[in-house]
Amino acid sequence: MGGHGRPADFPLACRAWESGATVSAEAAHFTAECYEHGHGGTRDLARAMDLYRQAGEGGSARSLCALGLMYMAGEAVPADPARGAELCRRAAETGDANAQTDLGDFYREGKGVPQDYAMARSWYERAAAQRQRNAAYHLGALDWSGDGGPVDMASAGRWMEKAYEFGRRDAAALAGQAAFLRAVPNAPSGPVDIELLALAKRWFLVAMTEDPKPEGRAYAAVMLAQISGYEAMARQQTGGE
Repeated sequence: MGGHGRPADFPLACRAWESGATVSAEAAHFTAECYEHGHGGTRDLARAMDLYRQAGEGGSARSLCALGLMYMAGEAVPADPARGAELCRRAAETGDANAQTDLGDFYREGKGVPQDYAMARSWYERAAAQRQRNAAYHLGALDWSGDGGPVDMASAGRWMEKAYEFGRRDAAALAGQAAFLRAVPNAPSGPVDIELLALAKRWFLVAMTEDPKPEGRAYAAVMLAQISGYEAMARQQTGGE
């Protein structure tokens, strides 16, 4: 799900939110997060569920899906995936992009609903239209794997580029890989598509500095070294120096 900005002093903020939880659905939601994750110093899942339920009844769509995720995981109550999916569906139908993404996940994985890649794609597309980064990432993954349709590496690459644009820095390497696989479809031999290879190089350069994981940055560095060899092959193709 997409995140929200959080203050540095969690206990102080949690106390402030709790003081307004009875009159504000938003305050109730943030107080529930405090209890669910222990940000205020105390972790109380039953209290979190009560507050999410209260906030949801007060009109907070994200609280409905947060409650649904707790039912999905069996936190503080016996696991009830069907109820969890239904709560997130109610939130998704209001237009909440994070809930739409979660519902897409449920359909993709077959949690609480029958597995249905077409439905997963439909909900991801609604969320991605609102710049939800994980939705764009998962659309790229569906096109990459061919789940629910044909493999489409060009579309996968475009979705990974959008996921990066929307905030998923780890999507840069996958955007590069998608371009690379199209640039050198018969690797390790040619032919080489110079424009696609240049696109792959640009994305791996981004990934080498911005990927949040060291292994992602290391992978990008390895791919850039490989691309240097294919650039030489491309020059031979065209008779260049």
